[in-house]
Amino acid sequence: MNFSLLRLHPQMLLVSGFAIALAIVLSFSIGDLKHSHQIEWLDVVGEGGIVLLTILWQLFLLISRPSGRVTTLLTIGLCCFMFSSLLDALDEFIHYPEQAWLPLFESVPAPFGMILMTWGLYQWHQEMLTLNAQLRRREADVREHGRVDLVTRLYRADYMREQINQLLNKRNTNFCVALVDIDQFDAFNRRFGHPEGDRLLREIAELILMNVRQSDLVCRYAGDRFILLMPDLPLKRARQQVQQIASAVKHLAFKTGNQAVFHTLTTAVAAAQENESCASLLLRVNQRLEQDKQYSGEKQRAPLYHAGR
Repeated sequence: MNFSLLRLHPQMLLVSGFAIALAIVLSFSIGDLKHSHQIEWLDVVGEGGIVLLTILWQLFLLISRPSGRVTTLLTIGLCCFMFSSLLDALDEFIHYPEQAWLPLFESVPAPFGMILMTWGLYQWHQEMLTLNAQLRRREADVREHGRVDLVTRLYRADYMREQINQLLNKRNTNFCVALVDIDQFDAFNRRFGHPEGDRLLREIAELILMNVRQSDLVCRYAGDRFILLMPDLPLKRARQQVQQIASAVKHLAFKTGNQAVFHTLTTAVAAAQENESCASLLLRVNQRLEQDKQYSGEKQRAPLYHAGR
């Protein structure tokens, strides 16, 4: 079990600890301990189990999510429910005076906590819908996480080839394929190191995903190169979409240290032809990309990125 996210929630841990301490202090300051023969041990097991499970739910929540509104709502809601449950469990050990007000509050925090948790779960649901939409752009219709590139979290080129072959085997299917290459990526790696290069790949992958349709698929093709599959999109519109991606990357201020580094892309787009194989289609788009790189004179020019403080 990975507890690395737990350190991101010091305030939520403090709130949970405060709720437990408050329930214990209030109970023992107002009431007196019962004799052992007065304790209903079956109730202790049932009510105490609810408290322990609620604490366990909070732990699972905090080690599974980053900090944010959803995490706060769910944690505070669970704390309120736990507070009521703990007061209820402590009733089995403590006898309160007839005029004590504390037992009246056993039922108050719980429904308030349930309302907070319900709202938090709804927000979580909306969050999951957004994340699943992003995943569909990465994965098309199938999830096979063993074939995911570890750096970008995109599928690798072999998965893209399978998806292209499936489309080529269907009749009357129109689609375009694009290659996107990061200019001067090797120079960036040499200057700033491979960890920063990996981080750049991840950020550009995310930027590409934000600029494609939900029906499109984005994979890592090789090294600093990405491949896009755009079903039911005419060549002209596919080129416009890829150009929008290039423009978005061009304006991305990638922060490394105290510098903002800018990058450009070389792109190539090709429409699938009738009776064409996947290998032939990829060869065409690769050749077009290499021609564009040579035409732009990239190899003869200084690095295209620039940095500013």
